[in-house]
Parts: sequence; C-alpha cells; structure tokens
Amino acid sequence: MEATKKISTTRAALLVVAALSMLLSGLFVATASRSDASPPPACPDGFTLQADGKACFKAADVVSTDGANTCAEGQITPDGTKCWEPARILPQEGTTYCPDGYSPDNSLGGMCARFEAATQLDAECPAGSFGTAGGCYIFVAKGPAGDLTCAAGSTLSGSTCVLVGPAPTPGAGSCPVSATVFLTGGQCYSVVTPTTVNDDCVAPFALSAAGGVCKVANPNAVGTQAKLDWTCPAGPTGVTVSANTETFNGVTKIASCTYAVQTSPSDCPTGSQLVGSQCRVPVALTAGGLQCTAGYGLVGSQCLAYDNPTAALASCPIGSLEDPQGQCRKPVLDQAGAYTCPANAALNNKSCVYTTGFLIDPSPTLYKCDRGVRAVIGSGSSAFGDGSTVQVVCFLADPDPNLATAATCPIGALDTTGQYCIVARIDTAPAAAVAAPTPAFTG
Repeated sequence: MEATKKISTTRAALLVVAALSMLLSGLFVATASRSDASPPPACPDGFTLQADGKACFKAADVVSTDGANTCAEGQITPDGTKCWEPARILPQEGTTYCPDGYSPDNSLGGMCARFEAATQLDAECPAGSFGTAGGCYIFVAKGPAGDLTCAAGSTLSGSTCVLVGPAPTPGAGSCPVSATVFLTGGQCYSVVTPTTVNDDCVAPFALSAAGGVCKVANPNAVGTQAKLDWTCPAGPTGVTVSANTETFNGVTKIASCTYAVQTSPSDCPTGSQLVGSQCRVPVALTAGGLQCTAGYGLVGSQCLAYDNPTAALASCPIGSLEDPQGQCRKPVLDQAGAYTCPANAALNNKSCVYTTGFLIDPSPTLYKCDRGVRAVIGSGSSAFGDGSTVQVVCFLADPDPNLATAATCPIGALDTTGQYCIVARIDTAPAAAVAAPTPAFTG
C-alpha cells in the first residue's frame, strides 16, 4: 500500500511540474509575440498626420481648364484667333463693275446679267388631245344623219315613199248571179226551150222520160263480166255520146249512155241561137272591178306602191377620219416644246438670264476703322475679277483664352483654404490583443 501511494504521489508531482512548464511557455510566447508586432499606419498613402493627430492631410491637386476663346468686344473669327468688327462704310461716289461674262442690263434695273439660249423640249401633243407628236388628234362628233330620200319616181309623203303606177284596168267580166244563167267559154247565156221538140233517137237510144235526151242503159246483168265490159254505142253522126258511170264495191262501170236530142236552128225561139243541142240566149257580162299591175294597190282611182325611204348615215365631218372603233379623229398640229432653263436662271422668252451682284474694289477712302487694324478678307477684288465675298474688317485685340485652374481632391474633402485635402485617420479602431493559448492536461 505504501509503495502504491508513493508512486501516485510521484506521478502527481510530475504532472504539476509539467503543467507549470507549459504555462510558463505560453506566457513567454504571448509576450514575445506582442512585443515583435509593428503599429498600423495612421493615414492613407500620400497623407500626413496633422500635428493634433486628429486627421490626415495632403496638398490638393491643381487642374487647369482651357475654355473657348471669347472677345470682350466685337466678334471672334471662325478660327478663334482674332477679334474683329466690320469696317465703317464712308458714303461716297464709288465705281462698280460686273464679273467677267456679265454686263449691266437696263431692262433688269441695271443688274449684272448674262444671257444664254434656252433649251427647247421636244414637241408634244397639245393639252386635251391624244396621240404622240406627229400624230396628234382630237375626237369630234359625227354629223347628223341626212334627209330621208326616195327612189327615182317616188314621192316622200311623211315618212313613206309613194310610187304612182300605171292606170288601173277593168277586171274580167262575170255573169249575173242567177240559176238560169251559165258561163261557157267566157260567154254568159241562158237556155230556153225549143219551140219544136225533135224526139227522134237513133237505136238503140230512146227518148228519156224527161225528154231532150236520147238514152240507152247497160243491158247486161249485174255481177257479170259483160256488165263491166259494156261500152256506149255510137250515136248520130257528129253527135257526142256521154257515158254515165257508177261505182259499186270499188268497181266502176258504165251504167248508161246519153246524147242530147238534136235540135235544128229553126226549132229555137226568136232571139236565141242553137249551140250544140241547146237554144241559148246571150246574157251581157257584169263588168269586173278596176285592177292594178302586180305590186300596186288600188287607192281611189290610182294604183299606188309604198316603200320605206332611205337616209344618209351620220358621217365624220370634213377634215376628220373614222377610226376602226367608229369614232371621228381630227388631226391637230403638234405643240412646240417648251423652253427651259437651269434652276439658277430665269426664262425670258427663248433665253436664260443669269444675274449676279456688282463687284467693287475696296479702298481706304471707302472703309474706315475707328479702332483696330483694317484688313480685307474674302475674294472678289479687281485683281481677281470673279469673286463676290469681299469684306473689309477691323481686327481688335486678341481674344481672351479663358484659361482657369481649380483645386481638387481624389479622396477626402477640400479644406477651407482650398489648398489641402483632409481625410480621417485610418487607425482610430485599436487592434484586439492576442490571447494566450489554454493548456490542456492529460493523465
């Protein structure tokens, strides 16, 4: 037990010594570290700490600016190198002249003028016409239609042509309307009974029951071929026998034959005449109406024909032509081309007029400088002869260059003197102390 206790006491003593050694080492390191560090700067680069230590300062930067030249009096030249004012003109008699190629023209109020021939444009069709130069035309209306006319021999009556034809002629006569009047061969007659009747008939003909006719019937039986083949027997010499036929069941046959009883002229009453076997009394024809030649109609006592008149169609007036569309074109003359001039000239009849101002020769007696130095600028003197921008001026003092300087601070603020830039100290917050390490014990 004592041996164990002794070992424990020894170990404890060793631990205490080790701990003290480590503590002393840490304090030494901390002390050494704190004594070797340099202090932080108080001002930014280029700045110096003020005597009172409150802030930092440095001299302000000076910046120069060059403004545009200006003139206190007069005007400045375009290049900014001179001050000037126009010279004063002294009223006096002067001599003026025109540039080369120009001369004074009284019609233009004595202005300097130059004349050149104007340019004439190509010919064209006049306003309101059509076509192209060399073939210009206008449209004109056709003339009215001509008067109504009729063919030769006709007469215009209103809107109708009337042609008078040959005189009318009586038409063919006709028989009076009567049951006893007959027309044969253009002759009208009535039949009268003979005063003596001759009843002699040549066999096999026999006098008919009605008289005046000798008749023989077909003697053959009905239905026989002989009935169909039978023909009329011959009559007296010079007498015509007539066959009277009938048709039955589509078959035609002679039923009987007849001839007129022969009468002699002495058998006819007075005033009649024997024609064939008849005693005829002539009857006068009733005259026919008037008739006109074909193509004419009877109007009153004249034969007239009617026709439509003709009228001349509307046509183009003399001096114009009808085109394929039926319109009348009248040629017109070309319009001469207009005369033109360039934009900087005026047209005067057939000439172009160019005008310009007079030129003068500046002289000391004409212009005067009340101050400054007299000078002539521009061109156009008699030595050149073609300019027009001559100007006499008076050069004054040189212009003010307007140079300026100003103090400025890249950082900080300008002080009240305008000479220094002031900034705050950059070390106003002290650095924190470095702590010693804490020892750790084991065992």
